[in-house]
Amino acid sequence: MWARTLPLLLSFFVLSTVTFGQTAPAAASETPGGLFNTNVSLEESISDKGPSLGLPKQAKDDDSTTKKHKRGEFAFAPIPMINPTIGNGGGAGAIYAVKLGGKDDTSPASSIGGGGFATGRGSWAFGLGGKLYLKNDRYRITVAAGGGEFVYNFFGIGTDAGAANISIVLNQRSRAFLIEPKVRVFRHWYVGPRYHHIDNKVALGSSKFDPNNLPIPLPADVDFRTAALGLRVQRDSSDTPFYPRKGSILDLMADFFDPAFGADRNYRNYTLSYNKYLHIAPKDVIAVHGSMCGASDSAPFFDLCQLGMSKDIRGYQVGQYRDHRMLVGQAEYRRELFWRLGATAFAGVGSVGKDFGDMGSAEPGGGFGLRFLLAKKNHINLRADFAWGNSSRAAYVSLGEAF
Repeated sequence: MWARTLPLLLSFFVLSTVTFGQTAPAAASETPGGLFNTNVSLEESISDKGPSLGLPKQAKDDDSTTKKHKRGEFAFAPIPMINPTIGNGGGAGAIYAVKLGGKDDTSPASSIGGGGFATGRGSWAFGLGGKLYLKNDRYRITVAAGGGEFVYNFFGIGTDAGAANISIVLNQRSRAFLIEPKVRVFRHWYVGPRYHHIDNKVALGSSKFDPNNLPIPLPADVDFRTAALGLRVQRDSSDTPFYPRKGSILDLMADFFDPAFGADRNYRNYTLSYNKYLHIAPKDVIAVHGSMCGASDSAPFFDLCQLGMSKDIRGYQVGQYRDHRMLVGQAEYRRELFWRLGATAFAGVGSVGKDFGDMGSAEPGGGFGLRFLLAKKNHINLRADFAWGNSSRAAYVSLGEAF
C-alpha cells in the first residue's frame, strides 16, 4: 500500500500530513495509504537585500529589515492515533516555512519538514523532505524520502470486492525516495521530470489466517521494486500553497515504470486533478477537487487507483475500493471562526472500475472538521476531520488542508 502514497509524504503534503483512518466496528480499518502514493499528487523569498550604501545608521536599518524578511515560521503538532487495525499510538508532524531568495523575490514560502508515527501493534512510519520555490517562483523543487512498516487489510480488487467487506491482513515494509524539479514555462504553467524509487516487501500479517485457506488470495506482488521516470505538468494560479483562498490548480502526472529505471516490471500510471478555490467572503472559502486515475493492466495491487485518499474522498478505508480506473469529486466549505479556530464541512463521491466505461457504484462520503491555526503568517492549520462513507467512517489528523 505504501507504493501508492509516496508523493503525499514525499511532496509538501508528505511533510505536512500524517493521516489515519478509523472505520465502523463492523468494517476493517483504514490502510495507511496516504504516505507513499505514486499517483497522487505530491501536493502545495525574501532574504538578504544586500549591503546598502549610505550612512552607518541606514545600513543598520537595512540589516534589521533583512533579518525581519529572513525570519521563517515553524509549526509542530503531536498527533494521537486511535485505530482498531493498525493499533493505538501516536505521532508528530512538523514544518518550517520560510521565503528564500532576495527581498524582491515574489516566490511563495518554501517548506521543509517531517512526520512519523508508531503504534502498539507494530506499525510505524517516518518521512522527511522539502518543497522549494526559487527565483521569483520560476523553479519549484520537491525532494523527500521515507520508510515504514504497516499492518493493514487487503480486500481484493474491484468494486464488488470492496463491497463484500472481506479482507486478509497484510504486513508491508517500504522505503522510498522522490525528486521532482519543475520550471515555469509560461505564466502559471510548470513542467518538469519526476523520479521515484520504492522497495516493497509484503507478507501475510496475521497468524490467525491459514496461508492455504485464505478468504482472499494473497497478492502476487509480495516482494516488488517500483521505480518510475515521469512527467508533471501543472498550472497553478492559487494564492498560497498552505491555505488557498482563490485561484486553481490543474495537475497532470504520468509515471513510466521500467527496469531501465530500477523497476521490476513495465507499467504506467496517470493522474489528472483539478482544484478550484473561491473566496466568497472575508472568512469563507469554498474548495472543489476532482480527479481521475488510470493504471495499466500490469500494475501491482499497491499501485492501482484507490478510493479513500484524503484529498479525493474521505470516509473510507484507503484501498478497500481499488481498481485500474477511478473517478472522484469532493467539495469543502472552510470557515474561519474566532481566535485561531476554524471549521469545515465537506462531501464527495467516487467510483473505481476496470475501465472508465465500466465503473462500479458511486460511493458517497462526507463529514465535518475542526481547524486550529498553528502558524499565522502562512496560515498553516492543524486539521481534524471526521467523515462517514457507505457503512464506514474515518478520522483524519494532519498539518495542512486536505487539498
